Amino acid sequence: MYYTYVAFNRPIQFANSQSKWTDYSEFSKSPSHFSQVPNNLSFSAQVGTVRETSPSARKEHSRTLGTGGLFVISLKRVENRHKQMESLARALDVDFSFFDATDYKSSGVYGLERLERILDRIRWQRDRLDEEDVNDDTVVAGNHPKPSDTNPNMILDAFPFQWSKDALANLADPLANELGISGADYWTLEMERLYAGEDLDEAKVWEEQHPMPSFWQDETWRKSREAWVNPSFVRNSLETTQHLTLAEIACTDSHMRAIREIVRRKLGSAIIFEDDIDIEFSIERILRHEWSFLPSTWDILYLGHCWSGTEPDQPLIDPKATYLRKTRHTLCNHGYAVSLRGAHKLTRFLRSPDFAYSRPVDHLIKDLIQMHYLESYTFVPALVVQTKEDESQIRMGQTNSAWKDMSGEWLLDSTRERIAMVRNLTGG
Repeated sequence: MYYTYVAFNRPIQFANSQSKWTDYSEFSKSPSHFSQVPNNLSFSAQVGTVRETSPSARKEHSRTLGTGGLFVISLKRVENRHKQMESLARALDVDFSFFDATDYKSSGVYGLERLERILDRIRWQRDRLDEEDVNDDTVVAGNHPKPSDTNPNMILDAFPFQWSKDALANLADPLANELGISGADYWTLEMERLYAGEDLDEAKVWEEQHPMPSFWQDETWRKSREAWVNPSFVRNSLETTQHLTLAEIACTDSHMRAIREIVRRKLGSAIIFEDDIDIEFSIERILRHEWSFLPSTWDILYLGHCWSGTEPDQPLIDPKATYLRKTRHTLCNHGYAVSLRGAHKLTRFLRSPDFAYSRPVDHLIKDLIQMHYLESYTFVPALVVQTKEDESQIRMGQTNSAWKDMSGEWLLDSTRERIAMVRNLTGG
């Protein structure tokens, strides 16, 4: 099956069995392929005229795509991505709110020290005794089960697991109670209040009641394999050949903070983007049409995804819908909407101590969906894709090109291609 759009007289085809990824530089090689655009138009209007667009695309324009806000998680030090997202915003005539990502290469409240504290607390959480275990003589701290007989790299039920009480108690009505401070919030509370110049008493009391072994601060030990913190899967099974990195934890923390911002601002919904993306040019028109089909109980809506088990042949959620399907299995968080009720639920589950930061953020959210704690829907085909041009900021030294052709991501009408066309024609 092929999906075709036309750049004037030249068709470009995308096969979902063999994806063709566009080199944006090709649009500067042969100006004869493109029509001229009036130079007295705004950049957004020029982008809109460079290729044929649905007449209804600009009806009832919303600079936040019909939501309470558009957040872009972005590392301050990666300036080229920030500029690319500003170009997308101008082309789509939308307002992005840039949200500084947690960065293991920086200092300050959202830097390296924060991430090291989180990593230590994950390790500490897995080694502790549950309250109900204190009276059980058979339970010994650190005495984890042995590897699985069928998979020697996997330890099943490797540590005691329970959801935090406030996550379960507020599941039926997530908006009934304020979030407050709970669970993994305490892991970084002392730092946050110190930098904010706020009272430290509550944070200090918690730290004193939950001490960590002093030898964990030894640099030699911290660099040893013994200090590894393995990612967990499902709930509490460990993959022993892998370990969580500070970059992965930083990514998770960035998304958790952005989701919490939806709650803080009391937004009915918001869209969270990462900064290495391309967007379907008609995204506003498509969202406007599909939004009405979402049930009022929706929590999360994937505009973009990878390694998705939500396929084009899966039933639509409504006969009149053209994109929306119930989420089956979806990874990657480069573009997704969250409702206010979903932000409350996500915050409570993601800060549940046995679950918090325990695996990459897309796996955390995917597992919550598959455990039926979140009501999730997915756009197929996707409206947002990763560009996969730069070095990964999660796995340093690795580019995304090794797997981009296997993930089946494509756009019908790329905004970045339109931008390249306009710049070619206007010399901008």
